[in-house]
Amino acid sequence: MAENTFILKLTDGSDLMAGLEKLAKENGITYGFIVSGCGKITDFRLVSHGRNAGVDTFESKSEYVLDSISGKMENNKKNGFRLEVRVAISSTGFTAKVGQLMKAKASGSLEIEVKKVDLKKIIIA
Repeated sequence: MAENTFILKLTDGSDLMAGLEKLAKENGITYGFIVSGCGKITDFRLVSHGRNAGVDTFESKSEYVLDSISGKMENNKKNGFRLEVRVAISSTGFTAKVGQLMKAKASGSLEIEVKKVDLKKIIIA
């Protein structure tokens, strides 16, 4: 595995957001990117752009396949822990959904890859 890369492995019913926060705190991740993921989610809330510039919320306890995932996490003294997770998911009926994930649980096994960013190595030009 590449340096500063972590894999969060969740079992059935585990809380995704709590798992990501625990991973960050246990591994000293001040800033990180969610790179990829594999598995299924359930009991989730998804927020996305709606019609007429509105916001739609979709909640489901059904099982959806995680087609793609991205996001970022930040843990600092000023703002505490902040997490943004964006997903594309689909159900067995090929119903695709995209948006920002507000809560979710693993359905079966779920693996999320996180890349830790060393802020000291960032060059501002």
